[in-house]
This record gives sequence, structure tokens and C-alpha cells, in this order.
Amino acid sequence: MNSVVKAQTSHPNAAKIKKSKLSKGVGKAVLYMILLVHLVFTAYPFVWMIISSFKSNKEYFENPWGFPAVWQFSNYLDAWNQGISKYLFNSIYITFFSVVGLLLVATLIGFYLSIRPFKGSKVLLGAFFLGMLIPVHSTLIPLFTLANKVGAYDTFWSLFFPYIAFNLPVAIFLIHGFFRGIPKELEEAAIVDGCNIYQTFFRVYFPLAKPILATVTILSFFNIMNDFVFPLIMVSQDSLKTLPLGLMSFKGNFSADYSLISAALVITTAPIIILYMFLQKYIQNGVVAGSVKG
Repeated sequence: MNSVVKAQTSHPNAAKIKKSKLSKGVGKAVLYMILLVHLVFTAYPFVWMIISSFKSNKEYFENPWGFPAVWQFSNYLDAWNQGISKYLFNSIYITFFSVVGLLLVATLIGFYLSIRPFKGSKVLLGAFFLGMLIPVHSTLIPLFTLANKVGAYDTFWSLFFPYIAFNLPVAIFLIHGFFRGIPKELEEAAIVDGCNIYQTFFRVYFPLAKPILATVTILSFFNIMNDFVFPLIMVSQDSLKTLPLGLMSFKGNFSADYSLISAALVITTAPIIILYMFLQKYIQNGVVAGSVKG
């Protein structure tokens, strides 16, 4: 037995293997420390916001870093009654129909350009991709002028179409790349079975595209739900304001109830964070799948 142990320890690669394991362990420890520091810096502002939402406005300034002496649970009810419920409904309404329209347009375009390429299809696809290079803020004045001329200003229509248009390039990029990665033999088998292009899409491609569609849904949901600029320019009625814009109404010209604002911010951000925590794997898998072209 001793001879076997001695033989193993005297093996020429034993020192290298031991050193490799040690270096891997040190590397993991350093990585975990970096991730821990990153977690503290990113999570602490949200934790501080939650603690502040239970304070009175006076205690918010007198004891900004400590726990509240009396937990003010009524702040959430006051924030809800003062308009957060209305702004939340508007945001969900606009986001839902914008995402549905985006998925419908992007899926059909990405599908057709991937399996039915034609002369000039690459130019058309490149034109869509160039849309990712256009700064959103550079289009605000033309869009505002156009909305005024067609009578869409101060309506939800002035938000639906810009949201679909500016999220369309990324959606087409991901969906087109995903469809190109699907083996051509599946389409040929569907044609042999008598399926036309629409049946091929709904029976073959659409069921396979659920991961990439989930990714597009989540990414566009976050972009639209958190957008502040378009509602600020396109909407003036308080009844049409979305969450990011509606939060501005909690701050007056000369004073503000920051505890109430903190409670409103928690109501606004908590659902998005929870949704991301449960669906983040679809974002990672879908982005990788959509970026790899067959």
C-alpha cells in the first residue's frame, strides 16, 4: 500500500495536477469575490430604496441610512391611490399590444427572409439591421411633427408604432438568425407532406421558435416598460401617462415626499425584477440561438 502511494506521489505529473487544481480553486475564489462585490454594489441601492419606502418623509432625511423607527406600510397604499395603479395599467396596456404587434411583424419578416430569399432580400435585411444604428432621440422631433399632422398626438397610437418600429431591427436580427439555424430538411419534409408556406410556419417553425420569441418578448418588454422619452414627448394627458412618466407627478415644484416616491419605485421595479429572475434563462439561450446562423 505504501509503495502505491509513493508511486502516485512520485509520478512526474502529480505536481502539475496538484498545481492546476490549486490555480483553478484560486481562480474560482477570485471570481466569486468579484461577483459578490458586484452583487453588493448593484443590490444595495434597491435594498436601500425598499427600506426608505417604509419611512416617513421626515425620517427619510434625518436617518437616511438606518432602518425606520416606525414602519410606514401606508406609503404603499398612498402611492397606489395617488395614481400608480393608473400608470401601471397604461404601461401594461401599451407594452402588451406593442409586443404583440412586434412579434407578429418580426416573426413573419424573419421567417420569410430566412426560408424564401429573393433578389434584393439581403439589401432589405441589411436595411432592417441599419435601424439598430439610428439614435432614437434623433427621431423625436420628426415623429412629434408627424403625430401632430395625422392626429395621433396625445393618443396611445403615437406610442404603439414607434415602439414597434424601434424594437423591430433587434427582433428581426434574432428571429432571422434562429430560423436560419433550423435544418432545411424540416421544411422539405413539410412540403412533401403537402404543407404550404403558412402551414409550414405554424406547424414546423413556430413551435420551434418559442425560445427566441420568449427572448424577444422579454427584451422588448423591458425596453417599452421602462421608456421615458416617448411618453414625455407624445403624451400630455395625465390619464395616458405611463409609469416612468407618472412617477414625475409625485414630485412637486418646491417639495417632494421621497418616502412616497420610494414606495412608488418599489411597486414599479419589483415586478420587472421578479419577471427577469424567472425568465433570464430564456434571454441567454435565445440570444445565443438567434446570433448563430446556420
